[in-house]
Amino acid sequence: MISARPTALLVDDDASLCDLIGLWLDRAGYSVQVHHDGSSMLNALGWTLPDVICLDLGLPDANGMELLSRLRRQNPHLPIIILTADDAVDSVVRAMQSGAYDYLPKPVNETKLLTTVRNAVDHHKLSTRVADLEIRDRTAYRGIHGASAAMSTLFQTIERVAARDVSILINGESGSGKELVARALHDASGRRDGPFVAVNCAAFPPTLIEAELFGHEKGAFTGASARRAGCFERADGGTIFLDEVAELDLAVQAKLLRVLQERSFCRVGGMKEVKSDFRLLAATHRQLSEAVARGQFREDLYYRVAVFELFVPSLRSRQEDIALLARHFLEQFQHDHDEPLRLSPEALDALKAYSWPGNVRELQNTIQHAAVMAADPMIGLDDLPARVLGPAIQPAISGVMTPSPLPQPPNHSPLPATTLENIERQAIIEALERHRGNVSAAQRQLGIGRTTLYRKLKKFNITLDRG
Repeated sequence: MISARPTALLVDDDASLCDLIGLWLDRAGYSVQVHHDGSSMLNALGWTLPDVICLDLGLPDANGMELLSRLRRQNPHLPIIILTADDAVDSVVRAMQSGAYDYLPKPVNETKLLTTVRNAVDHHKLSTRVADLEIRDRTAYRGIHGASAAMSTLFQTIERVAARDVSILINGESGSGKELVARALHDASGRRDGPFVAVNCAAFPPTLIEAELFGHEKGAFTGASARRAGCFERADGGTIFLDEVAELDLAVQAKLLRVLQERSFCRVGGMKEVKSDFRLLAATHRQLSEAVARGQFREDLYYRVAVFELFVPSLRSRQEDIALLARHFLEQFQHDHDEPLRLSPEALDALKAYSWPGNVRELQNTIQHAAVMAADPMIGLDDLPARVLGPAIQPAISGVMTPSPLPQPPNHSPLPATTLENIERQAIIEALERHRGNVSAAQRQLGIGRTTLYRKLKKFNITLDRG
C-alpha cells in the first residue's frame, strides 16, 4: 500500500514529457505514477498515497486552476508543483494563491525539477513531524480520549493520513471507537466542511441496503412513493463512512466496486448516472483479509477499500487510559448530582482489573450506570454493575444480599410483623441500616428499583439517616 520510495503523481497529457520526467524521477529514487487527464488522477487519489503531485495546468478534460483548488480543498497538506507552458505572471500568481507549492515552466529543466520535488517532499515530511509532535502529548484529539502510547500513535496517524484523499479501512473490536476515528479523519481533512454520512451496513437486509447506499427512484419498489437520495449521493463533497462493511452482500459489493472506480452510480429503479465526489471510510470488527480468503468479501474491493488501514486499540490493551476515560464520562453524567462525581480507589481498581470485552462503549455505559445508582458523590463498589466486579470482590458484594438479622434501629419504633406492609417496612429499614443509608446498595439488596424504593420510603415515612 505505502511504498518505501516517495511517490510522485505526474499529471500531463504530453506522453513524451511524462516519459522523460518519469525517467528522471525514477532514477532519483521516486515511485512514479503517470496520468494523462484530471479524471484519472482524481480516481487514483482514492487508492494511492502520493508525497507530491506534478500537475500540468493544460489538461484536456479539466480547468487547471479549478483542479488545483479542488486538490487543495481535499488534500490541504499535499505539495503540488505546477507544470505550465504559460509563464505569464498572472497565471503564476493565481497558481500560488490557490495553494501550489511551486511552479516550473516548460520546457522543464531536470536539475530544477528534482530540486523542487525533493524540497517539496522534505517540506511535507517536516510538516508531518511537526504535527506529530504537537499532538504527541495530548490526552484528547478531535473527540477521542486517551493518553497511552497506543492512542498517541493513533492520533498521529490520523493527522498524517486525513489530508490524503484515500480510502481508509478502520479495524477494531466492537465498541472501541471506530466511528469516532472516522469522524476525526473527516474533521482533519480538506472535506471537513462537507457532509459526513455514516451507514451501518449490518443494519439493513440485502434487499434494502442497495437503496440505502445508492438511493431509489419513485416507484422503484413497493413503498417508494418519491425519489430518495442515497448515502453516496448525500456524501457529495464530503465523506461516506461504511460501518461493518464486511457484512455487505456479494452482489452489493460488486456494485460498490464500480462506484469506487467510476465515482458514479444509478439509483435503484433508475437509468440516469449520478456522479458524486466522496471520500470512502470503512470499518469492520472482523478480519477482512480472512473474509476474502473464505470468499465472503471480494478481493478487488478489499484493495479499493483498504488503501490504508488503521487499527483502533482495545481498551484492555491500554489500561492506563481507563481512569482518564472514566473521569471524562463522569463529567458527561454529572447533571443529576450537585457535587462532582468521583471514583473511590476501590472502584477504580475494579475498573482497571476488568477485561472490557465491550471496550470504551461498555466503560461509558458502566459509568452511566454508576452515576445513576450513586447516592453519594463518591462512587463505590456498590454502585458498579456486578459483571465489572472481579471474582475476589463479587462474593463480598453479593454476600450482603442475604444479611443476618440486625438489631432494631433505636430511632424507629418496632412494629409487630403481622402484616405484609410491616414486614416490607422492616426489611427496608434493615437494608438501609446495613448499608449506612446508601440507597443504591439497599435497593440492590432488596431487589427493587431505585424509584420504587424512594416511593416506599415516602409511603412508610422512613427518613434517611446516613450516620
